[in-house]
Amino acid sequence: MFVSLQFKLELKKEDKEKLTKLMRKQSSAIRVAYNMLRELEKGKAKNHHAQIYYRLRQLFPELPTKYIDSAMDKAKQYPTDKSVVFGGKRLFEKLCKNHLTGKAREIVKKQWKEPRQGTLISIGSKADKGNRLTRFESINGQLYLRITTGNREFIPLKPVLVEGVWDRVRSRLVPLEAGGASR
Repeated sequence: MFVSLQFKLELKKEDKEKLTKLMRKQSSAIRVAYNMLRELEKGKAKNHHAQIYYRLRQLFPELPTKYIDSAMDKAKQYPTDKSVVFGGKRLFEKLCKNHLTGKAREIVKKQWKEPRQGTLISIGSKADKGNRLTRFESINGQLYLRITTGNREFIPLKPVLVEGVWDRVRSRLVPLEAGGASR
């Protein structure tokens, strides 16, 4: 079963820089994994997973292993028989045209970079009792999202939750806090 949540976070400046750096590295890992997957499928190579994993580990040594696995899983979701433009084809084509200049070009460039570099994918597993890299924790009665940035460093971020989302998160947290398995 997959649980997917999307919400805004309250960030301090230094936390935002760390999180942005992490998202950029993982986004780059997704693009590298996708390009390698395309090349390996052309050559009919065996054991794609191991080859891609070792290459990503070399290129991104500071990226935690689970983020690399998540990047590989995301890369496998894209079609390999045709080219993919990360960040959106329509916005990329707008950027390539010379009619945009100044502030208008910067706005389109920012819109194109957000989906290209602005996501963090972290897939958990049942063996790990959920997701080791992104977990909700209760600190002083407040809900925080703890994000692992690598080398046992964590960023506690306060989510700004919509009321319906908060109810779903709370219902999943209660069994975990009580020491039971999640539903």
